[in-house]
Amino acid sequence: MRNIVPALLSIGIGFAISFFGLQSYSNSISGKPIFAINETVDTQEETQLPEEEETTDTEDTQQEISTDTNEETPSVEETIPEEDTQENREEDEGGEGEAMEVETITSASYDSNDIQKSFDNWEAYTKDNIDLMATFTPLDEKGATIEKGIFLTLLRTGAFIPVKSVKEGKTQYQLTNINDTSDEKIKKSITSKAAIAHQYFKMEGKKLPDYNFVDLKGKTHNKADTKGKLLVIKCWFITCKVCVEEFPKLNELVDKYKDEKIEFVSLAFDKKDELVEFLETKEFKYPTIPEQKDYMAKKLKVKQYPTHLIVDSNGIIIKMVNNVKTLTSELERIMGK
Repeated sequence: MRNIVPALLSIGIGFAISFFGLQSYSNSISGKPIFAINETVDTQEETQLPEEEETTDTEDTQQEISTDTNEETPSVEETIPEEDTQENREEDEGGEGEAMEVETITSASYDSNDIQKSFDNWEAYTKDNIDLMATFTPLDEKGATIEKGIFLTLLRTGAFIPVKSVKEGKTQYQLTNINDTSDEKIKKSITSKAAIAHQYFKMEGKKLPDYNFVDLKGKTHNKADTKGKLLVIKCWFITCKVCVEEFPKLNELVDKYKDEKIEFVSLAFDKKDELVEFLETKEFKYPTIPEQKDYMAKKLKVKQYPTHLIVDSNGIIIKMVNNVKTLTSELERIMGK
């Protein structure tokens, strides 16, 4: 019995010691390690959230850039003022002469809506700014350069008008949608002009059809006579008022290039006697060949009068244009003066 009591006391003391030790161990586990785990999780969350926010900001930025890009894809009306702004910056640096040129273009051509308010507005604008037969850079409605034949074909659909701008001293025409409210005569006018310009454009690069002309003074003009020379041909007839009004300017061209290898020749509808009598009252320095209506209409595909052709020394048609102003500028471009 005496042995049982000490044994029980020993067991009780051992259990108390074990319990105390277990409690201490539990406290050690439930303290700092748990805090460390929570701290680690919190730290990770704090690190990830800014990363997620940065990712979101990046996506938003990309979306804004994409939206801005779409918004900045300019309409025709917006493109020209932007170019004008650039031109204005250049004119500030370039001098008074350039500033005057830009100012003229700006006042004449930048508001496409104003151009289309009436047929009179359209006529006034095109008279001073648009010549589809001249040398220019063709642009589509988004401002991208396209082939001239495509440009003229699109104009023939009646869905566009051309709007002029100047970049680095070079003329550009850009396709601009015709307003639904525009006068129907504007559409008819541009489709007609584009059709003729397209026909003339198709003739450029082709060989001049065979010819053997005899002028009013009995002189012959054929490929052998003009070989090695630039040939300039005017197509006209006596009762064409505009054709005759061009004479003084054409005479100036003959004088200007008299020392160059250029031959000027005119082809007329009219009979020899009629031309001789008419030209006694109107000075015209081109040698003139009578009765050439069929050659002009069937061989050269002339659609309006006057028409001028520039043919190179190999007999290839370089340009077909319909007025002396454009002829003058094209000759200056080709001859370098």
